[in-house]
Amino acid sequence: SGGEIELAAAIAVQQAETRGYFALLRDKPLLFNDARSAFIMYGVQGRSWIALGDPVGPATERRELVWRFCELCDQYAGWTVFHNVPAESLPLYVEAGLSSMKMGESARVRLDAFSLEGHERKQFRQVQSKFEREGCEFVIAPRDAVPTLLPALRQVSDAWLREKKTREKQFAIGFFDEEYLARFPMALVRHGDDILAFANIWATEQKDELSIDLMRYVPGTPHGVMDFLFSQLMLWGRQEGYGWFDLGMAPL
Repeated sequence: SGGEIELAAAIAVQQAETRGYFALLRDKPLLFNDARSAFIMYGVQGRSWIALGDPVGPATERRELVWRFCELCDQYAGWTVFHNVPAESLPLYVEAGLSSMKMGESARVRLDAFSLEGHERKQFRQVQSKFEREGCEFVIAPRDAVPTLLPALRQVSDAWLREKKTREKQFAIGFFDEEYLARFPMALVRHGDDILAFANIWATEQKDELSIDLMRYVPGTPHGVMDFLFSQLMLWGRQEGYGWFDLGMAPL
């Protein structure tokens, strides 16, 4: 319901990590604790009941929610799954009778140490110079400016989907939804009035982590446009005092 989504948004923005924003896509049921201060987001596929990540909220509330979710799955004779949880949380799930399986590794960049200097960052400097020579610029559009950008962003997204010959995915990745995207600031690569690429920015009040979810670019845009967007966004995050940039999980 709309009330649950707003409550989830209020909880997510207070966390150190940004993954709680997946709840705002409105494609997953939410299970709250009694105090309504934490939640689990999940989906059902066949007999599998799949929670996305750890419970979102204070660490002291997680154990109660894990057990409540396991009981909910048992009630419907479902298989309990927690997808994409960090290694440090495994004791919580082992205690609940679950076993672990490694599916990938997460990548995070420490922003106070990130720059475009040095030999290992030469490629990023070359990409930056290339796009600046071609008259492109990196822009952060604040949240209140995003609604007016949505028609142009929709055109970029639709062109990207056609070129990739794919359709929108859900659950553990964002999709183009105007109500969802209007909740976040947007990182843009522009050439004059044209938007060449965009990504919505995930950030919380603690400034521990910065991340993105949906990223799209115009087919035919010069190679490296997303490298340009990522590197410039990380430089912006360092300037704004964020601790880490989360690149997400890469499968094994």
